[in-house]
Amino acid sequence: MIRLRTLWLVMLSAACLGGSSAIANDAGGHCGSSPEVTTLDSAAASAGFLANAGNREDSIRATSSRMLTSAIEKAQSDTSAQRIIFKSIPELSKKTTSDDEMCERQEAATSAKPLEFGDKRFAAVDELNDWIMDFTQGKGTEGKSLYKQCPGKCSPQYTWWIEPQKSELLVNARVICGRPRDRDGNKYQLSIALTPACPVAAAQ
Repeated sequence: MIRLRTLWLVMLSAACLGGSSAIANDAGGHCGSSPEVTTLDSAAASAGFLANAGNREDSIRATSSRMLTSAIEKAQSDTSAQRIIFKSIPELSKKTTSDDEMCERQEAATSAKPLEFGDKRFAAVDELNDWIMDFTQGKGTEGKSLYKQCPGKCSPQYTWWIEPQKSELLVNARVICGRPRDRDGNKYQLSIALTPACPVAAAQ
């Protein structure tokens, strides 16, 4: 009887220790399941060619530059390590297209497992913004790869994770390939926020 009780206590202790370890590993791997997010700004911006070529105030290029510059300055001035979450989501079309079913399948698949483009490094906001503009238009190695994985009239929905470091910006992009966007209105909803950096990233 004593041996059985001792064995039960040993097994219970092992289970508790194992559970605590699993929770710790999960938290470390995902940097917290529900990180605190502080929204800084949001705005609708034009994807029109003329608006962006002329760097018009309401263009994606100008709005992105303003948001990124302000957020990076705030993150760098904060005493705690901060990451920036920058999102660019197209306004969706209300019209029916021949690619709708394919795009819905793509959206379900990439919502579960987003397309990832990582470990990009930039010395300044202007370099980052130039890359974002090229990437979202299917230019460069990453842009071509993106458009190959998000074909037809399907429209990418972008999230950039930006970590301001001492001399550069470390950037990782996650993309959901979603339903066709409204090309008549040609608008994207931009938003930017701060969240605590992962301990590993902060230590690098």
